[in-house]
Amino acid sequence: MEKEMKPIGIKDVAKTAGVSISTVSHVLNGTKPVSDSLRKRVMDAVEELHYEVNMVAKGLKSGRTHNIAVVVNSLTSIFFPPLLQSIQGDADRLGYTVTVFATGGELNKEQELIQMLKSLWIDGIILSSCADTADPANVSYLEELTDLKINGHPIPLICIESELNTRLDAVIVDDVDGIFTAFNHLYDIGRRHIAYIAAPFAYNTGKLRKEGYLASLKKYNLPFNSRLILEGDYTPVSGYECMKTILASGEMIDGLIAGNDQMAIGAMRAAMDKGLKIPEDIAVIGYDDNFPASLIQMSSINIPKEEMGKMALELLMRRIENPNASRMLIRLNGDLVVRNSTVAGTKSTWDLENW
Repeated sequence: MEKEMKPIGIKDVAKTAGVSISTVSHVLNGTKPVSDSLRKRVMDAVEELHYEVNMVAKGLKSGRTHNIAVVVNSLTSIFFPPLLQSIQGDADRLGYTVTVFATGGELNKEQELIQMLKSLWIDGIILSSCADTADPANVSYLEELTDLKINGHPIPLICIESELNTRLDAVIVDDVDGIFTAFNHLYDIGRRHIAYIAAPFAYNTGKLRKEGYLASLKKYNLPFNSRLILEGDYTPVSGYECMKTILASGEMIDGLIAGNDQMAIGAMRAAMDKGLKIPEDIAVIGYDDNFPASLIQMSSINIPKEEMGKMALELLMRRIENPNASRMLIRLNGDLVVRNSTVAGTKSTWDLENW
């Protein structure tokens, strides 16, 4: 019977290199400086024995593992796949491996993931955070994100969607302007009683989109009516229930903006269940312009998700190459896409590519 090969361990590396186990550990983990000659002996032994640990052995000579992490709220949300695909495609061309993690929109889970990633040999993190920057309880956590390290080596972090502080690089969308663009469109087609189903206020994006709605009312000298603004939770069901509440209030409404497409679709269903016509009775516009919007011919604000992913990875590569580079904030703008939910008879095509 063929004798089973014993796995190569750190003791074997130390014996082959003629050094102590602690010296091998210091070289592999970067926990203590060693001379160039000792480092070379250890790495030569690592290569001779084909010994690897978490891909570090392969990357130690360059100081990199070519592994990056992306942390988002959900793996099933239709918003993230185009963004993740953009990151993955460019990362592949650059020789990087991408691992994606989901928080479920729970800050505790996000914090746990960040702590775990600190213990791994990764070159950087792209984060879509669910942290409320206005909450004093999050100050220490947000500060921690600006100085992530593993054994003294910095782990750069790039924010997407939300700007967490003025020290972290970020790629965001001008959400205030996006909602203003949606409101302006409804106003231009003659709507004056415009309701808003808001993205969750716990998120920075939700706060900014509400700000855009309030700014629009002010610009057009329209009165604020608390019955015409309800907070949803991004789901179609919440959009449906919020629209039912608005219609049951008895308030006049001839236009609706939703904080994302899913809530807008739910709102449209609730209006139609009441026998109302879209857009004749109520013109509806969503936000994000995910592929279902094209299938039901719903107007929306298109968020450049692929560009956001591309820019985030470019910022991360820049920060990896130069940890002391000046901070960069990239602000993208959403574009108005007009379809039948606001202007009847508009010709548009189905999105058959982004499924």
